[in-house]
Amino acid sequence: MYGIKEIYVCGPVTGRPWIEVAEHFDANERRIIVAAFENKIKIAARNPTSFCQPDLEWHRAMRRCVKELLDCGGIALLQGWQHSRGAKVELWLAQSLKIPVVYIEPPAARDDLTEVFIAAPETLRYYNARLARFRQEGVEESLAEERTAAELANRYLDPYGFEYIDSREE
Repeated sequence: MYGIKEIYVCGPVTGRPWIEVAEHFDANERRIIVAAFENKIKIAARNPTSFCQPDLEWHRAMRRCVKELLDCGGIALLQGWQHSRGAKVELWLAQSLKIPVVYIEPPAARDDLTEVFIAAPETLRYYNARLARFRQEGVEESLAEERTAAELANRYLDPYGFEYIDSREE
């Protein structure tokens, strides 16, 4: 399980109503805790809406968020992260430091995957590795692509820990 004890919740904040953001982050924090409890895993979630105030300037909020992220053993991405400058910074930092990444909501519709791949090269490596595996199993090309996209869109909290895709899987 990579020794994960805390996971940082990452998603879009700027430009959205604070109450909507807080409710979204809080709901997903609860989902993480419930899923971990159901699978007998001890995980605490660090939710930026609990330590950043809505009137905090972006750069100050990001400094606080990065400090929190660095103390976590994983990062959980919420829907829309690929449209958020701050979430992309947090994801880049997590990937650079080999902090495991998990999606707890589908990252995007199949048609939007290119945008996700540009923002998160690790996700592209995961996609390519899964596609290659389906091809090796003899799955027809269009079905292999469909299955890979569906699997990517449903990559949720894993009961066995957090999957980290490293470059050896390419």
